[in-house]
Order: sequence, then structure tokens, then C-alpha cells
Amino acid sequence: MYDPFGPDVMEDPFPAYAELRATCPVHRRTEAPPFVTLTRHTDVIDAVRDVATFSSRGGQGPLPSDVIALFDDPPSHTFFRRLVNKAFTPRSVQVRQPMIEELVDELVEAMARTPGRRADLHDALAMPLPMIVIARMLGVAEELGPTFKRWSDAQVAGLGDRNHDEQRRARREMNEYFLAEIARRRAALAAGEPLSDDLVSSLVAASQQEERPITDDELLSLLVQLLVGGNETTTSLVTNLVWRLLQDRSLWEAVVADRSLVEVAVEESLRFDPPVLGLFRTTACPVQVAGEELAAGEKVQLLWASANRDAAIWEDPDRFRLDRDVATLRSRHLSFGFGLHVCPGAPLSRLEARLALEALVRRLPDLRLDPDGSTERIEPFLLWGRRRLDVAW
Repeated sequence: MYDPFGPDVMEDPFPAYAELRATCPVHRRTEAPPFVTLTRHTDVIDAVRDVATFSSRGGQGPLPSDVIALFDDPPSHTFFRRLVNKAFTPRSVQVRQPMIEELVDELVEAMARTPGRRADLHDALAMPLPMIVIARMLGVAEELGPTFKRWSDAQVAGLGDRNHDEQRRARREMNEYFLAEIARRRAALAAGEPLSDDLVSSLVAASQQEERPITDDELLSLLVQLLVGGNETTTSLVTNLVWRLLQDRSLWEAVVADRSLVEVAVEESLRFDPPVLGLFRTTACPVQVAGEELAAGEKVQLLWASANRDAAIWEDPDRFRLDRDVATLRSRHLSFGFGLHVCPGAPLSRLEARLALEALVRRLPDLRLDPDGSTERIEPFLLWGRRRLDVAW
């Protein structure tokens, strides 16, 4: 019986997903927390397109929760998406590329100078890179990176646990921190002082100019979503990408020999190992999926990771390949979601992963998995990445 929280599935969920697609594409979990899982590409894509039936308003995790801002349905979602979109357009991301390149080079060079020529790639590169980038974009203290990471981890871990004490503590601390940042910007505005060019400042300014007021709760929700979303997925993308390339040494050597393979490696990693295995919707009305009746108010997991390995869509789906077409990968894999709720940070995440891989193959072409080290999965059941990835060179 499929158990998304079981040790075998937590260790490697993909065999279980293949069995579900073949025998039970609409799986109903009756234990707490109860939810339905959709596994076939066609069912997942149909559901994510039907935002009227599969609502985001009940939260992105398996437990019902009140959400606002980016995780809401239209028209609220549309309003808040417009506030943040400018910061994540491909053009805006391109402007930041020199800063990110410099940061990547600093982190990889520091890693290369590690005594003993061994390091945990997660701690040395994959975690600090996106955390520092999003801190700079938000305009908050990047030296608090470890604290931001702790807060982010607690928010994600709490999605499946209503009594998650660390999540509540982290949320209180985050709210206090961001309220202080908001107050500082408002005081500057009141004094007629120019605001710094960052997301917190632009959102505070917008909150006083928009056609409808933006509450402090909405501002806090936006900032927390940007902080968490700005680091969690990219950290896992980088660790998953390097892990798979080093598992099969010929893949790594192919990228070292041909740097044009970097982009396809990033997209194939997203398809093969999506950092978010799947997010949840709540049915707003009764609906039938693949012959199964779903009642109104049911939690439904849209399993991106299973759809990404559906043989109806992909040739040789369970093999990591560098000969796939980049445009096809980008248009078909669901690792950044799809449609209305596609991740606004996708261009930034792709750029960070590409620059990280380019720097690694250039500076450490003989990188390998540390034979005396280990690799460990991150904890939340709906995320997929390495919280430890020991490498040597």
C-alpha cells in the first residue's frame, strides 16, 4: 500500500509513483491527513488548469489552512502576482546576472580551498547561493542567512503538521523581523527619504499607492512566501543536479567536455528530480477524475514528480539523459508548476543553477562524490533534495 510518509517512499518515491500510474492513478489516502493523489500527467495538467474546481485557497499542504497573497485564487492572486512579477521577469533576472556570477565564483573558490579537498556541497554552495541572492533582492541582512534558512525549513516542515511548534516559533520571529523592516521603510517614506531599491521597499511603497489597501498580514505573507520560495527550490535543484551527474560519472564528464550541455542538464534535473514533488489543491465542488468521484472540500496532491516520469509523455522517463531537447523539457515538465500558479522565481532559479554548474565544471572538473561521505534527503515529504551531499576533488 502506498504511504507517502513511509521510509521506502521517503528514500526513493519514484518506484511507488510508477506503480500508482499503472494501477491506481487516483490514489485515496484514508489515514490522517487524508488526501487524494493524482499521478498521471494528463490528470495533473487538467487539474492545475481548472483553478475554479481545484482551488489554492485551502493551502499548499495536506492540511487545510488559510492563505493569502500568491497562494490565493484570482482575483486576489492576480493582484499580488502583479506586485512581484517585475522582480522576476527574465529581463530583471538578467540584470542581476553579474552579481550572481560574482557570488557563485566566490562560493566555489572558497569551496575549492577547503582543507582536505572535501566539502558538503549543500553547505558550501547550494544553500548559501539562493539564500544570499533572495536576501539581497528583498533588501534584508544577508548575514542572517542561517536564520532565514531555519525559518524557511520550519515553514515547509509545518505544512504536514498542524502542531509544529518550530513552525509557529519561526513564523513569530519572521513576522517580528519583517514588521521591523516594514516600519523602517514607512518611516523613511513619511520623512520624504528615498527608499532603497529592493522588494521590501517596493512592496511597502505599493501598499500605500495601490487602488486597494494592502494589510500588514498580506505584506507579511508575501515576504514569507518570497523568502521561502526564493531559496528552498534552488538549493534542492543544485544538490539534485550535481548528485545525479556525479552518480553516473560519464554524465559529469560529458558536461565538463561540452559546456553547452549545462542548460539541458539543469532542465533534465528539474524533470527527473523536481525539488517540489507536488503541491495541494482543494476541490471547490464535486468532480470526476479518471473515473473516480471526488467530493467538494477534498485535499488533492498534484504530483509533479510522477507526471514528470509518465511514459505517455516521456521517452525513457526513468533515465537521466543529456540528449533531450531543452525546449521540450521546459514546455512539458511541471517542476515549477503550470499555468496561473507557475513559480514566478523560475527564471532566477534556472540562472542560479546554470551559473553554479558552469562554475563547478570550470573550477573543479574532477569533482566526485566523496567515497567516505554521505548524501541525505531533506526532511519534508513533499520536497525532494539533498540536505547533505559530500563531494571530493
